[in-house]
This record gives sequence, C-alpha cells and structure tokens, in this order.
Amino acid sequence: MYSSQAFLIAIAAIFLYLLKDKKATLFCFITLIFFIWAISFNSLVKNYDRVDFVYRYIFWAINDISWMALIAYLTMKDKVHLWQSIAGQLIVLPAPLLQLMRLVDRHFFDLTYTNYLYYGLLPLINMATVVLCFFPLIVIFVKYLKSKALNEEVEA
Repeated sequence: MYSSQAFLIAIAAIFLYLLKDKKATLFCFITLIFFIWAISFNSLVKNYDRVDFVYRYIFWAINDISWMALIAYLTMKDKVHLWQSIAGQLIVLPAPLLQLMRLVDRHFFDLTYTNYLYYGLLPLINMATVVLCFFPLIVIFVKYLKSKALNEEVEA
C-alpha cells in the first residue's frame, strides 16, 4: 500500500517539475524521500522490535516529526508553499500522536478501541498527504481553465 502511495507522490513530483513549480516539487520530493525511508525500514524495524513493541512506534513518531520539522524549516526559507506546509502540518500532526498513544496503550492500558483509531486513521493521514502532493496540480489546472475561459470571452 505504501509503495503505491510513494509511486503516486513520484508522479506528482514529476508533473510539478515539468510545470516548473519548484516549491511544490520540493514538497513532493521531501515527502517521497520520507515515504521511501519508511518503506525501506518497515520490515527492519518490525523484525528488531518483535518482542517489545516499543521501538517501532518511536521510530514512526520520530519519522513524522522529522518530516514536519523539515517542511516547516523549508517553509521558513521560502522553499515550500506556505499553504501546502500548513495543510501538511495539520494533516500529519495526528500521526505521531497516534504512534505515541498506541505505544502507551499497548504497554499500560491494552484498550481495544485504539486499534480502530490506529489502523483507521493512519492510512487516511497517509492518503491525505498524497492528495496534498497532487493539490498544486489541481490549482494549476483550475487556473489554466479560468485563463482559457477568459481568453475565449475576450475573443468572442
């Protein structure tokens, strides 16, 4: 599932690069790197953490927080669109919180409803991040359609 999401992000990055939107391309590229990082280390982290079930949640939380920090830094340097950064931060913010909640729940409370939150919300968060990578393409397409309609009105 995550590899297909990484593939979609790569497609978005390629299109944005061809459309010369450097800020959105960088956002997609950074997101792609973090998805590939997660895909690459998924089985390694799970194999290392077979007994304790601690390190996997810490690893994923650090991964999400690192992505958020890097995107925020690049936004401050005006390398990423501000609106895309804010939306990305708001979308991804629940992910490390869910990871840490799952860690605490698994070792102290063993509540059954957190399984539903964890397995239900994390795929939605990842998919929303993928959609956010495509959103600049939608914005560019809508602007193109508006300018085309405006040109047709002027010619008529």
